[in-house]
Amino acid sequence: MRSLLRSRRARQGAGVMAFRYSRTAMAAPGFEVTSVYVAGFRKALVDLGQLEAVEARLDPATRAILERPFSARTHSADVLRDVSDALLAVAGPEVFRRHAYLMARDSLGRILTPMFKVALALTGRTPATLLARVPDSVQQALRGVTATWTLSGPNAGTLAVKYPEAVNRTAEEGWRGTLQFLFELIEGSPGTIARTEWLEAGTRLVLHITW
Repeated sequence: MRSLLRSRRARQGAGVMAFRYSRTAMAAPGFEVTSVYVAGFRKALVDLGQLEAVEARLDPATRAILERPFSARTHSADVLRDVSDALLAVAGPEVFRRHAYLMARDSLGRILTPMFKVALALTGRTPATLLARVPDSVQQALRGVTATWTLSGPNAGTLAVKYPEAVNRTAEEGWRGTLQFLFELIEGSPGTIARTEWLEAGTRLVLHITW
């Protein structure tokens, strides 16, 4: 009888473990945002006078992370999703773009601008020089997201951003603001986003850029 009970418990335990494994295996891979990115997001909200309005729309857990972004090295993409949705709701797409620009310029830009300036001096003062470094720079903000820059002509190329899960289309506005900052680093050869595409069920954003 005891051996029968042990056998039955073993089978039940194996069933639970298999269930847990299957749940993990079926779960969609996500991505994370770095503490530096969340801190920059908060600073830009303060600069725009939108912090209180955004915080009022957040749940307590997300609000706590926004108040203490360096409480962990990375945070769930849900944090970015929640604060972005809140900003868009209270301020609209134009302010959302402006927010992304300020964040790129005043927070991430402090880390990346020295590298960009060296690249411009060594490789040439064109948008292609900076856009070729976006793939490596993405890791300063987003973990699990990849970017690819491809030249398609002497004055054109595509920046493709691949997310591991479908994201809100407002992510495009964030990229528009970020690239505006990059384009301003180059005098005389301003870049322009000619058009954009959302592909692969909303997981891949392609920005077609000319200058």
